[in-house]
Amino acid sequence: MKFPFKYLALFALLFTVPFASAQTPSSQAEAPKASFSEPQLKQFADAYRSIVMLSREYAPKLKAAADIKEAEALNKEAQGKMVAAIEKAGLSKSKYQEIASSIKSNPALLEKVNKILQQSHNQKPQ
Repeated sequence: MKFPFKYLALFALLFTVPFASAQTPSSQAEAPKASFSEPQLKQFADAYRSIVMLSREYAPKLKAAADIKEAEALNKEAQGKMVAAIEKAGLSKSKYQEIASSIKSNPALLEKVNKILQQSHNQKPQ
């Protein structure tokens, strides 16, 4: 079964941002709108792209896992690689989570990141 890209992207965000997703609605409502620099958003986009690729790699492996123990081991391995991808892009895990959390509640920020992703996708040779 082929998943639409938006579901895979959501899986990638949720897969690496368990703590940001665990916030209570009141803590999200009280959070001030964060401001991020253009370089930070580009780093986020790079990390996000790597995480999507890792999600594509690990989703079938997780689905085919023989038991929960194997699935947990694969999940731990995937999360380790995702954190490494975030750090390779130049962000800390907490900064990545902060940006990802802000994107969920800030449509303008989401649009900005989408434009960065689109621009970098168009610039890369296929």
